[in-house]
Amino acid sequence: MQQMVHAGAHTRDVYVQSKHFLSPTLKQKKHFDAYFRADPSHSCSQSSVTFGYGLYPDSTSTTLGFPVPVPVVMQLLSNEHDIAVTHGPCRETLDADLARFDAGEGKKLFASHASVLHQLGIACGRPFDVVQSPSDDLSVIADMLRSDSSQGLRSIVPPNVADDVQGLEFNQMLGRYLGSPRQVTYYLGGFPDLMLSQLNKAAENVSPANDASQYKLYAYTGHRQLLHGMGLLVGWNFHFDGQAQSTKFNTSALPAGATLYFELHAPSDSSPVVETHIWSPQTNRTRVKLTKCSSISCPLSEFTDIIDRHIQHTTPWQELCQYHPVNQDSSIDGTMSEPQSNHLVILGTVLVALTLFAMHSAYTRINQFRRQSQYRQL
Repeated sequence: MQQMVHAGAHTRDVYVQSKHFLSPTLKQKKHFDAYFRADPSHSCSQSSVTFGYGLYPDSTSTTLGFPVPVPVVMQLLSNEHDIAVTHGPCRETLDADLARFDAGEGKKLFASHASVLHQLGIACGRPFDVVQSPSDDLSVIADMLRSDSSQGLRSIVPPNVADDVQGLEFNQMLGRYLGSPRQVTYYLGGFPDLMLSQLNKAAENVSPANDASQYKLYAYTGHRQLLHGMGLLVGWNFHFDGQAQSTKFNTSALPAGATLYFELHAPSDSSPVVETHIWSPQTNRTRVKLTKCSSISCPLSEFTDIIDRHIQHTTPWQELCQYHPVNQDSSIDGTMSEPQSNHLVILGTVLVALTLFAMHSAYTRINQFRRQSQYRQL
């Protein structure tokens, strides 16, 4: 929760204090600047609300005496097809792939780390069971070790063993959930289409005439697999020192509070571009180049093609999960019926939560506050 508050506070520093882009308080306008939607499972709604506490620290009522939470939209878990499709239509497909991985690559992965699991079993007081529920057990233990470390508590295993356990769990997680392009497609579900829809609508309607009536921030909160899936989809490799590494996937785990930003800029003299930045409580805000894009300022058309080509190669998630509803549910994206103003889109993550922030405003309001000289490429 602390890291979520810090992520919200950093977003406030950039988009309220520096760029004067968001309203400084929830109460300044009749229409909220922020729209939050969360994965309805587990603690994602808490993450959204806690992020709001950092973004709007002055929302404490003097009469109530407690912070006013931001409103968070949630679907029924079985109906959430944009940020939690593996809990609904793709549940059976995911379960089959998990069982296949555990019986094949998963066993080989455990066998190659037998000494690590043996030391872990000694520390836990019983042999580590790699038959009954190896994946769930390892994930819980790795999370516990990360939590103990972040809280300054004594670890149950030596530091090198803790690192090995977290590295094993991270590689196992990527292999189980995102081990192939088709898995990336169906795990992400409707989320890429939702993001592209917002980006392209923004690029097509750049007039700021209705700016005051539009949401300036969209927040979609889900689990860490969703974020890593987006990274694999668009070519965003993470490289954080001190975090578990995966040579196979050329990426690292994300530290608590790490936040990714996708910004759409629409200058009047050129085509719209997507800019990407990363921040965490331990690192400065840094500009990043997507490996699948030709430029650090990725043209929106190229960004769209990257996602479309991937989905065309694997076929859409609906086909992969054999999902053919009689009545197609409309997506809840927080948009309004009026023409959209120019958007700034942001993607962020904290611990096991993914947050997509979609902000929109005229490019001229953003450009005058840009300070690219302080960013360095990863």
